[in-house]
Amino acid sequence: MKLIILGEPAGKGRPKARNAGKFIQIYTPKETTHYESKVVYEYKNKYDGMQFNVNSELYVTIKAYFQIPKGHYRFHKKTNTLDLDGSGKMMLEGLVRPKKKPDTDNIAKICLDALNGIAYPDDSQVVELLVQKFYSEEPRVEIEIEER
Repeated sequence: MKLIILGEPAGKGRPKARNAGKFIQIYTPKETTHYESKVVYEYKNKYDGMQFNVNSELYVTIKAYFQIPKGHYRFHKKTNTLDLDGSGKMMLEGLVRPKKKPDTDNIAKICLDALNGIAYPDDSQVVELLVQKFYSEEPRVEIEIEER
């Protein structure tokens, strides 16, 4: 199973609290719930009704592709074209990798939590997890789940 979630990768946000009279209300940040909804939408759009078996061992690979920063693009007036500078080309080739937020563990958490109970009964079935961060001109997250 392979999913592609278009747009800049996101990480799981910390729960927040607010005062609701005599009580404290804990809630999930809207950015987190929005991104989880995107993951669920892509899954249901492609694999609706499919769910891994409760006894399955799952192997998950998540690749997060971040937008190359705009400062690494050059505009050529004569040809009206845009291309990458030397550092930008190294980013595109995978020689320079993102060391920025969100952290890899938070990227994994938001993806696995979104698919919990939908693609598989419980994310405790994941026995192996690989999360990688790259740069790309097309930001996205690719999730691949294998059953062995």
